[in-house]
Amino acid sequence: MKKWEVSLAVNKAIKEKIQLFDAKRYFDGYLKIKRSYFNGLLNTIETSKNYTVAKAIEKVESDGQDWTLNPWILLLIKDTEKSKSFWFLMKREQDLSGLLIAIGPKEFSDYNYSNSESKREIMRIINYIVAYLNKFRCMILLPNYLSQLVGSSY
Repeated sequence: MKKWEVSLAVNKAIKEKIQLFDAKRYFDGYLKIKRSYFNGLLNTIETSKNYTVAKAIEKVESDGQDWTLNPWILLLIKDTEKSKSFWFLMKREQDLSGLLIAIGPKEFSDYNYSNSESKREIMRIINYIVAYLNKFRCMILLPNYLSQLVGSSY
């Protein structure tokens, strides 16, 4: 199982590493996420107090390779009703669509590995994040190398 390690640094003070697991094994490749999804996520961020954006991705590594300079988005989601956490590492593409690269935490990854409906369940959670604003608390983390968060005052 391929692992991804994301180093987080908020204001150079708080530092943490989290481990995610490659999503390729669930989808026989990486799940493509349409540009319209990211547009919906942006609208959700602007209308919900439960969603925040911050620059915090310091480094992204997998199999000894540094992938930091890719356009990453890390979604840290907490289902407030079920007290479950979900992490999604996404890479934006040049056409502004994206790819789901890795999921976490380990419990979520292990559950999906043994679940025959994992593909459908992961896709449902991704879509619910945008549709059900009050069900989730969501932190959207972007790379620290960005000079500013475009189009916003975050």
